[in-house]
Formats: sequence, structure tokens, C-alpha cells
Amino acid sequence: EGRLTVVGLRRDTSTLLNQGRGKYDDDIVVLNGVAGLHSVRVFPACTEPGAQYAHRAKPLAAGGRVDPRYSDVRFKKLEGVDVNKDGILDAGRLRAGSYLFSEKDGGYMDARAFQSLDAQVAERDTNGDGRFNASDSNRIDLKGAGTSMYIHRGGAQVTRNTWSAGCQTIPDNLFVHFLASLGRVKTFYYVLIDGD
Repeated sequence: EGRLTVVGLRRDTSTLLNQGRGKYDDDIVVLNGVAGLHSVRVFPACTEPGAQYAHRAKPLAAGGRVDPRYSDVRFKKLEGVDVNKDGILDAGRLRAGSYLFSEKDGGYMDARAFQSLDAQVAERDTNGDGRFNASDSNRIDLKGAGTSMYIHRGGAQVTRNTWSAGCQTIPDNLFVHFLASLGRVKTFYYVLIDGD
């Protein structure tokens, strides 16, 4: 109908990639943006968390990590929800679907950012293998994410750090162009699609 719509095209990627800093191997597409009807702008993006925020990557006082599979990860801080009640916070990503986003008051990461108006459904990596799939027991988290998985600026492509703990991030050096493609629109539908 000619309305501005933002579409995320996800390529399934391990959270352990790039020492847990994520990878801009997804795309975020702005349809019918400020450039007009039938306009398309495509931006590299990350739609999955990096393991740098995983509980399993946390260093232990005695050395090593909570989970030895995370020994190469550059741990940053804890994020997640313990959905399977094993004492470990489970990394999460936004489940494919359609969400109504609105500009977040005060922004995020020193820039404009967008937040879902409704509770989001997350998928959790409960077995810690860096993937989100059927081998994760209790992986569908209907409430734990709340509206915390934003669309915001990430690290610059040259730093190779997406700054995503489950949010949808666009490289810092391209984020201004993403915002320009939206114009001053404050609310839009974000449709996330799982691909190959």
C-alpha cells in the first residue's frame, strides 16, 4: 500500500563467530522510504547476538570460562534470560515475524533508535552451541525479551563488532544513511524473515 516498511533478511550465523563480536551478514531493507514509492534501500546488518554478551563466555576466577566452547570469545557483559532454569542466562535473538516499532525516547547508543511497541518473542540458545534451532529445549521465549531488542547503530564495519546482544544493528558508518532513508517517520512495521 506504499507505506514505509523495514524488512530484516537473516542469514543464520553462529554467535561464536568473530570471537563473539557478531557479523554484518544480514540485510535490513527500507521499502517506500523517504525516496518515495517503490524505493528500496539495503543496508548490511546483524540480527543475532554476539557471544561476547553470553553468560557462557564469562571468565571464571580460577581461569577458563563458564563454558569451554567460549574460550576464544572476547567477553563484554552479561545479557540474556535463563529460560530452561539451568542457572545460565541464555542468549536470545528476535524470532522471525512482524513487529510494530517506534522511535525510542532518548535514543540508544547516542543516536536515534527504535523499540517495539509490543512484547517481542525471542528464540534462546539454551544448549550453548551458538545456534538457535530445534535442538534448544524451551527455545521460544514469549515474555523474557519484553521490548528490549531494539533497532540501533552498531560498531563500524572496520571494527568488526556489531554491538548486538539480540538487537538489530546497522554499522555505525552506515546508520546515518539508514536514518535518512526513514526520514522523520517515528513508527513503522519491521518484518524479520529467516533465510539461508
